[in-house]
Amino acid sequence: MSKRDGASATHHRSRRSRRIEETAATQVRTTHRRRKFLARSSVLAGFALTMVVYPAVGTISPYAGATEATTEISAAKTDQAVSSRVIIGAQNLEERQLPLPEVDGNGAALAVSDSYAASAYLPDCNPADGAEGYNGQLSEDSLCTIGGIQLRNDAAVALAELNAAFKLEFGRDLCLGSGYRTLSQQYSTKASRGFMAATPGKSVHGWGLAIDLCGSDDTGYSKAWLEANGRTWGWVNPSWAKSSKWEPWHWEYEPGTDDLGVYGANYWSSKPYLNTRD
Repeated sequence: MSKRDGASATHHRSRRSRRIEETAATQVRTTHRRRKFLARSSVLAGFALTMVVYPAVGTISPYAGATEATTEISAAKTDQAVSSRVIIGAQNLEERQLPLPEVDGNGAALAVSDSYAASAYLPDCNPADGAEGYNGQLSEDSLCTIGGIQLRNDAAVALAELNAAFKLEFGRDLCLGSGYRTLSQQYSTKASRGFMAATPGKSVHGWGLAIDLCGSDDTGYSKAWLEANGRTWGWVNPSWAKSSKWEPWHWEYEPGTDDLGVYGANYWSSKPYLNTRD
């Protein structure tokens, strides 16, 4: 055999030996990886059994619907006994609800009754005193002050109750821009606002039965809340203020306007005198 032939045979044997060695090393690495994977899988399976399966099985065990009663326990240094029950699983519990804060019930009655009561939110105003006078010329004792404006006493008490409910919802008082207007104030308003203002001597403001909101209380959630709740206390944004004229800020005490017939045909042809003291 020549040197060349011997070198070639040696080279082929070397390549074969390397392949055998590489194959063996690959098998060792693969076996090691499989062992590591199996070990990790066992740990994870044990964790899942401990944290998920066992608790789930416990909740549907035969004891799930059971109750266990304890004996009466005497409180330390007292003669009172306390009974307790340990509840396991689902039970038919007595449904209870805590009462929400409420405004004095007198407020709701004001919108549906002809007899009025004083409000804790405006204690110095008594609707039982009644009111007297012409439009824009009501007697001083017919009016009460609330939020910096004046209103007829029954309307003022109703607004005080409405404001208390509003404050529970928003954490602040209603923003009131104007209320009762004297006859001279009505003429001044007519001069400045034109057709947007009522005829002097006929304005609902002149009876102390209307307010104009200020700020942003005539828009957004404040307006929506008033639309949903104002009528409970008799306060409404009248239909004309949503159509022929757009005045979302203008609100009226409806029991008062209904009693006067403000929107009746005879109202505009007469000069009514108010007297609710008889």
